[in-house]
Amino acid sequence: MHDIAIDKVMTSDPATVSPQSSAAEARRLLDSNVIHHLPVVEGDRLVGIVSSSDLLKLHLLDNTMALFTRATVDQIMETNVTVLGKNSTLREAVEKLSMGNFHALPVVDRKRRLLGIVTSTDLMNELMLRLGD
Repeated sequence: MHDIAIDKVMTSDPATVSPQSSAAEARRLLDSNVIHHLPVVEGDRLVGIVSSSDLLKLHLLDNTMALFTRATVDQIMETNVTVLGKNSTLREAVEKLSMGNFHALPVVDRKRRLLGIVTSTDLMNELMLRLGD
């Protein structure tokens, strides 16, 4: 299973958000796409990632929604993002996810252009396929 190319498991063309987008817009995208992670891009270059837990923290700071509607993604996104290269394998994804406190790995090329995203759910789904019935 470790020799499987990451592009066989990743979600290509994931939903994304820009750093200038509002936190409310990020929440809408997460909800409408039924996902938990949004790569943050400027053009096609990855600059960060925002997750549903980042938005939950913001909401806990101010449950009146005033802060939530004023905040922008660049104020809450994670900029130190662990990524996978386009030639990475499933094994590399498992190793990176098992060592961090995160559940998504954007897949990028050498210029950090976003190619896709792999989540812990994607890896579990792949494992379920391999285990069979």
